[in-house]
Amino acid sequence: MEILLELPFLMGLLISILTISIAGILMVFLSKRFIVKKITKQHERIGRLLFRVSAGLIALLLSLSYANENVRYTKILDSMEEEASILANVSMRLSQFETAESKTALRKIMKYVDLTINDDWKKIESDPFFSEMIQSLVEANNIIANIPATNENQEIEKNIIFNDLNKIIKLTQVRVYSQRASTPQLVYILLLGLTFMWIFFAVYRIDFVSLLFLTLYNILIAVLIYFVFSMSNPFIGPLKVKADSFIILKTKGFDIYFNDK
Repeated sequence: MEILLELPFLMGLLISILTISIAGILMVFLSKRFIVKKITKQHERIGRLLFRVSAGLIALLLSLSYANENVRYTKILDSMEEEASILANVSMRLSQFETAESKTALRKIMKYVDLTINDDWKKIESDPFFSEMIQSLVEANNIIANIPATNENQEIEKNIIFNDLNKIIKLTQVRVYSQRASTPQLVYILLLGLTFMWIFFAVYRIDFVSLLFLTLYNILIAVLIYFVFSMSNPFIGPLKVKADSFIILKTKGFDIYFNDK
């Protein structure tokens, strides 16, 4: 399913809908063809019950999954906003030193912000801990360590900056570990459940209206599965988290600061 992450939003959604809808209709007709002569009244009652139960379980699992992925997606978005706010705090504290080292460190942090905005995830995936993005933070940390502190207040400021940089590195790991494409196991469970549901549906009388109702249900399930799958990959695909907070930090902070210098 990872190929869906490489497609535009509407195209990926349409492929998901068509795949599940067509598969549902085919499975119903195949099941009807092979079991229609063996169905008794008892089988029909059992099949109807199992169809309703399986449809309800699928809807429940999907609703819970969507809620969980939405919470996780929001947490990642919040972590990026927190990271941008910490970077702004570090930048303001560094600007108070007015030394060559502080300006160089600021440029390293600005480079990290630029790389984040440019969505440089492919390089991070190939070498996550030695990528240009991570190294820019490491270099900034080393440069800040060499900034001379002439009084106690400046020493306190440096310690605060180091603590903030440690927080940034921790928040960065969220992106490092979340940018690999993956398919939740729940998606496969849901697809298996859909297959059983389609088979149970074969006990009903098949006509245009009943197939229309089933297809509408399949479309709803396909849309939810697509969103659950896309949100489980928050840094890849059409629903990936945008670095809006970093863009604001760059355009309203760094660009103005360095243009004034």
